[in-house]
Amino acid sequence: MKLETEAIYKKALIKWGIDTQILMAAEELGELQHECFKILRGKGDKTDSLAEEIADVEIMLAQLKIIFDFKRKVARFKHQKLLNLQELLRET
Repeated sequence: MKLETEAIYKKALIKWGIDTQILMAAEELGELQHECFKILRGKGDKTDSLAEEIADVEIMLAQLKIIFDFKRKVARFKHQKLLNLQELLRET
């Protein structure tokens, strides 16, 4: 079964509202941050817990791009930042 992800994201925005989903995005980012800190302290699960938090953040980031109509803008910034990273890596 193919998931229609954008349709799912839009339904979530309708069901819970923009403000709630923005707050949820911030919460999920915090949970990912917390999991990263646990791993650095040697107390985190490097497999399932981290992967689950990354998935949650990716879902919320996709919703933020819809909320703010930033799909193309994010793609442009991401492309430029990857070019910058590529250049930095050449210098080392």
